[in-house]
Amino acid sequence: MLFTTQQKKHTGRIAMLTFLSVAVLVYGFMHLYALGRVWMAFPHSYGLALSLILAGVVLTFSPLLVHFLERQNWHEATVATAWVSYMWMGYLLLFLCIGLVFNLGHALTALLNFKWPLSAALEFRSVGLLALAALGYGFVEARHIQVETINIATPKLASGRVTIAQISDLHLGIMQGDKFLDRVIAKLRELKPDIVVATGDIVDGQGDNLDALTLRLQSYTPPLGAYAVTGNHEYFGGLNNSLRLLRNAGFTVLRGGSAKAGGITLVGVDDRTATNAGQQAALDTRKALTSVNKDEFIVLLKHQPVVDSDTPFDLQLSGHIHGGQIFPFVYVTRLVYRVHTGLTELADGRRLYVSRGTGTWGPPVRVFAPPEITLITIESEKK
Repeated sequence: MLFTTQQKKHTGRIAMLTFLSVAVLVYGFMHLYALGRVWMAFPHSYGLALSLILAGVVLTFSPLLVHFLERQNWHEATVATAWVSYMWMGYLLLFLCIGLVFNLGHALTALLNFKWPLSAALEFRSVGLLALAALGYGFVEARHIQVETINIATPKLASGRVTIAQISDLHLGIMQGDKFLDRVIAKLRELKPDIVVATGDIVDGQGDNLDALTLRLQSYTPPLGAYAVTGNHEYFGGLNNSLRLLRNAGFTVLRGGSAKAGGITLVGVDDRTATNAGQQAALDTRKALTSVNKDEFIVLLKHQPVVDSDTPFDLQLSGHIHGGQIFPFVYVTRLVYRVHTGLTELADGRRLYVSRGTGTWGPPVRVFAPPEITLITIESEKK
């Protein structure tokens, strides 16, 4: 058993190292593109070349610097560095997307034997200003939580109705703190759901002020309870600390277990990231559902929107993909997971709902993917 645990941890470290290496490589190439644009837009000099190289190295590795500072418990330095690093990340993503559109336009004019009307300097300024405007818009959009509503009628509910508020991907920590959580809680008080469910990534894995956030979460208690499952960031940030926050905040964490509330049955499984993190976890959806009465309305809580075939649930609630968070990355998430945000009717009457998420990861911006809290009403329907 000891060997197996150590082997899992070793495998987890290798997986994390591989992920970080690929992420740094991709981020480095993004900087190469953007800073290459700067080089083409201004007169060349050794000073400019040295400045661009230095800026590229520092900015590429700045997210790792945030992690290092957080591990040292240097709160003020961590917050300042995180805001600079992640706002730059958001700007760079937008600069890249807009820049590629200009590149496409340039290529089309060349193909059609037209003259491209913009000089390198003017094109750089245009791309830069458009990216800055999009960043400002995204910063505002990320602070306006929308309420999405779903109504489901089912003969499996004996009588009456029950309401569930789904929150997902809050990413509480350095970037999403007190003020953000106050907005979430205020919205929940306004909606007055019977049950609150949290479908993972409630903790971001960064920040040394989680106890204060726990107290804020404790200030709101839904009548029929709050339930949660783990997401990938609960493992990135340290599973024990994440579970402590959720449980102290009043959540019942469903790790391969079930609970009955309001005439329905809630079932939850751990996120599959647990395997790479070298953690013991309850990942088997079928096993979690074996002891559940199939005649009851079953709500499955699962962080990533992956549906297991032939599993007897009625409604699966997931998150994770953030609706892409920054357009046009919504198309990337659809390509990877083959699902879209919102409600999807599956075979045999099953349903999948994928939330856009309530918070943000990395850049505190959302472009055409507004944050949401989902209010699900399940009503009795006579057979």
